[in-house]
Amino acid sequence: MSSVRLLPENEVVLRARFPVVYQRVIASSPARPIDFMYEAKESGGQVLKTIRGEHSFETYGNEDRENLLKRWFEGLEIAPESFYAISGFGDGSHIEYFLTHSSNGTIVLVAEKDPAFLRETLSRVDCSKLLANDRLILGVGELDDGFFKDIQNAALSAIQDVNMILFSPLHSVDERYYDKMRNELIRQYLVIRPLIEVNLRTAPKIQSNTFTNLPAMASAPDLAEIGAGFEEIPFILVGAGPSLDESIPFLRSVQDKAIIVTSNSPLRKLVNNGIRPHLVVTADPNSPTFEGFGGVDVKGLRLACPYSAYPDIVNLFPGKIFSWCTFNPIVDVLKKFQGKPLGSKIMEKGTVSGCVLDISRLLGCKKVLFVGQDMCIRDDGRYYTDDSAYADRGAHYADTVQGHKLPGNTQETVLVEGRLFVYLKTFEEFIRAQSGVDYRNLARTGVKVQGAPYISIEDAEHWIGDKKSKVFDSKLDTLLAQRAENTPLRHVFSPCRKYVSGILERSLSTAIKTELLPEKYAGMNYAKNKVIIKLLSDATEINQLVDSRKDLWGILFEGKTKGEIVKYRRLIRDIDSPNQNWAIIQRNKEYFWALAEGCQWLLSEMSKHAEIG
Repeated sequence: MSSVRLLPENEVVLRARFPVVYQRVIASSPARPIDFMYEAKESGGQVLKTIRGEHSFETYGNEDRENLLKRWFEGLEIAPESFYAISGFGDGSHIEYFLTHSSNGTIVLVAEKDPAFLRETLSRVDCSKLLANDRLILGVGELDDGFFKDIQNAALSAIQDVNMILFSPLHSVDERYYDKMRNELIRQYLVIRPLIEVNLRTAPKIQSNTFTNLPAMASAPDLAEIGAGFEEIPFILVGAGPSLDESIPFLRSVQDKAIIVTSNSPLRKLVNNGIRPHLVVTADPNSPTFEGFGGVDVKGLRLACPYSAYPDIVNLFPGKIFSWCTFNPIVDVLKKFQGKPLGSKIMEKGTVSGCVLDISRLLGCKKVLFVGQDMCIRDDGRYYTDDSAYADRGAHYADTVQGHKLPGNTQETVLVEGRLFVYLKTFEEFIRAQSGVDYRNLARTGVKVQGAPYISIEDAEHWIGDKKSKVFDSKLDTLLAQRAENTPLRHVFSPCRKYVSGILERSLSTAIKTELLPEKYAGMNYAKNKVIIKLLSDATEINQLVDSRKDLWGILFEGKTKGEIVKYRRLIRDIDSPNQNWAIIQRNKEYFWALAEGCQWLLSEMSKHAEIG
């Protein structure tokens, strides 16, 4: 732990906005950074110097710093509504200049290689205003998921363009690090942006489905209750790729020797061939996912799903459901009322097969076999099995030749289009994070998955072994028979209705009052007017009401409010006025309209459900 203390004003903001960075900075080595040092100037103050061997020079030049930054910025080609990474934190001067002179729609990730150097800067230079800028994202040290954790803020703004900006005096310290950072940023953003876009689009649907499903799922056992005692039983994850067709005899022969878990897409193929999976998994909240259950006899099957699953699917499995809850504040409130632990967190990254993969971890399985996980377009254009909802509508053949040419399991290269590429990277990232698990891949025509080598059907039969999965069946049936009694849902959510109603009343009233103010109140002579001061006071009271229940705010925010807040952030970018109090109440007004829209939707949604509203 370093003995160098951050300036209090920096520490407060850093801890609140960037907890990962804060932990890395305070845990960094106390040794002086080898690339930079601060030196006292004769005229007072301090200057940042770059060290090169026995020599050093002023990082921002020894003449006119403002002119250097101006020439640097004017040489950049900055697109509006864009996301850029800047190499190196320095003393923050170039970052502050960039944010001041770029458009309000531009977001920047500042990447700093050395946590010890950032600690040194934040112990000397007051950067609190810079750190508090909501257009700034900060990453430091190891280029792992924690480094890129906050880039979802850029995705929430629907930014499409992402690239790198070099500040040469800092970039040249370790070009390899910063180039690697750029490549990883682009890869991470290509994965996270569509997930965030889907999240924003489906947030109201997720809450609506959750309220609809609560009566059927409130008493459902959580996946974690199954336990992790199945190390010796192989786990088979079944996908709907075209190689599934040739794997059916194998699955039929091992269905009592392994835990077979499938999503909705290959379900019909399995059932029609006499294979009854131990669990069927669904996660998509939208209606098209129901097609996978069309014409399928699900009697005797069990479902695993989040509370937000498509309700018609939930209704097919009365009393046969296992739940999970990766993130759903509605369910958190329910679990707290029931006195139960929070729901299991299962990986949800755009593909239900990812959920199935994570269930194998939850069960503790040490052998995991991928079947039908081609994750590529076959040479004849097929990329789904012939007996599926995709085939029903002719969607089992791809209409694109665009994508990545990647090594195949038995072919030199296969075509992996964009969506499947994201799935592939999700699988590989997950596998890298596990230890002591033997992954294998049976998809002969599929893409090579790093960490899951290809295995032939003949070798897979030997690899599976002779363990029996009956103990797993018995555990599931026992848990389902022990389901808890029904929960009084109206009582559970009564505090939420009261909380949301209060915010709706206050925010709507304040937004209307602000909307009706004459334009003359924008004048500087009205800055301290009692009407303006009262609106500022009202805003403080509304914020206090919002902050009074963090758990219930989570429910309100994660529905329609989330999308409204994104719109609000875009609307206020260009609100400015010489009268700062006027600008503040105008920004507040947009926020209160967003709150009112979200509150009205949530109360209406709850009222649709007799057991809740």
